[in-house]
Amino acid sequence: MRLRAHIPLHLVLSALLLACVGCSPAVRGSMALTRGDYDQALAQYHEALQKDPESVYLRQRIGLTYFAMPDYPRAEASFSNILLLAPDEPNATFYLGLSRIGKGERASALKGLTTFHWPFKFYQQRFVREEAERLLNHPDMPAGETIRSMQDALELGREAQERAEREMRDMFK
Repeated sequence: MRLRAHIPLHLVLSALLLACVGCSPAVRGSMALTRGDYDQALAQYHEALQKDPESVYLRQRIGLTYFAMPDYPRAEASFSNILLLAPDEPNATFYLGLSRIGKGERASALKGLTTFHWPFKFYQQRFVREEAERLLNHPDMPAGETIRSMQDALELGREAQERAEREMRDMFK
């Protein structure tokens, strides 16, 4: 029987922060987002964006930070801007829909997600579309529950996609 020492989370995060003094602003932003320090995450992502103004990844991290806050109008604006740079970017499309659900635009957001498109990710696409269709039939479901249900559908689709891809690789070994 092994005994595990329990180290308080704040000590672990502090040690990681000290180890990451030389890390990029994007990494420091992700660490801040993980610990729920949204203002610091935004500051770090914006600093990184100054060095790489076309970065869709950094713009997504900013949008996800606003989404986590939850500041749905700013998240919506972030994801809309991403789609101007990268039209059809699936994560931005998905979280744009969720941001609109959070803002109270549930029916139109779900209708948009019924046509969700993710090239080469059939299961993510299918699970999101099917869940959006299902949720349209439950108009009284609260926004938070609707958002969680859509996020769960995307995750289940991701897991199914990984399984299918693994099985396909195994067939050709």
